[in-house]
Amino acid sequence: GLDECAGIVDLETGKMPKSIIGLPFPEIDPKDPGAAVKIMHNNLYSQYSWGDWHFSTGILWIGRGGYERDIRIIGTQAVMDGWPRALERGNPHRMEKYFTVRVTSPYDVQGTAIMTWRYLAATKPDECFGYIPAIRRVRRMSPANRSDSFVGSDITMDDANGYDGKISAFEWKLLGQKEAILPHFDSKPIRIVQNEKGEWQTTKDAKEIIYGYQKEGWQGAPWAPTNLTWVKRPVYLMEMKSKDKYYNYGTHYMWIDAETYNANYKVIHDRSELYWRTFLKADAGYISEDKETQFTAIGIEMMVCDRTDHASLHEGPGPKVILTYHAQLDLNDFSLAGFQAYCK
Repeated sequence: GLDECAGIVDLETGKMPKSIIGLPFPEIDPKDPGAAVKIMHNNLYSQYSWGDWHFSTGILWIGRGGYERDIRIIGTQAVMDGWPRALERGNPHRMEKYFTVRVTSPYDVQGTAIMTWRYLAATKPDECFGYIPAIRRVRRMSPANRSDSFVGSDITMDDANGYDGKISAFEWKLLGQKEAILPHFDSKPIRIVQNEKGEWQTTKDAKEIIYGYQKEGWQGAPWAPTNLTWVKRPVYLMEMKSKDKYYNYGTHYMWIDAETYNANYKVIHDRSELYWRTFLKADAGYISEDKETQFTAIGIEMMVCDRTDHASLHEGPGPKVILTYHAQLDLNDFSLAGFQAYCK
């Protein structure tokens, strides 16, 4: 069940469960007043089934004239609940996850980094830290900073996966259910192989997404992905609004697949409730050659800002980008000392 702060509780004890494996709410009653919050908990825990992960990828700036620039980033996430291996290492601080992202190029933003500590307790806000290369220091950030533009792009930290903030930081409303045409990376799952550490990785033979600016004779938006697969799916239509008066976004609306709980669209308004941006995410299936390991995770993400006629594209798996799931991570890297060393 849910407590008064939108946290998950065990119905028998009325307390936070020690751990959760799989979806916390396998069945959703749309008439339930807490349905929207339960959908969002399922959304997050569906991602935690990927386990720990790390990636080296890029965010591309695309304007009406086409490609402008890109930044290269490295990200790592240690998931402390939601998958079996998390139970093996213990969780004395009752964490939900640790996350870091660091910019590796170009030179003007190189070294910029952010780390987030997220707690399982709904009443305990995120702790966020930023590394500033100019002063070589780690500084504490407000959770509202997660709605700031990430190094000048159209994307914020909270936009990852549709919404990557704390559920209790928002007010949620389920507006209804419908069928929608959702983007998927490909009609076939992406092959993953196991490395010497036992981690699952994508390979360079993953399909490359072609955007409008790369396609000769293309007449549409230069940031439009031209070779995704589009599928009719049942969705939940969600309304979401931050409780933080300093949060940069106003009301936004998110479409979540009613079976996988992945978020695929988000329409964003500013604080004066004027339309601002649209987010799109295409999910991908991942499968091992023996078909024993398979899951659904991110394919690509993009944010389109209609005010500036501009978009930022988060690259997915392909010849240039290798993603690693069920990764072997050292939790010491997510301490303040570890983060400082990671940034140098």
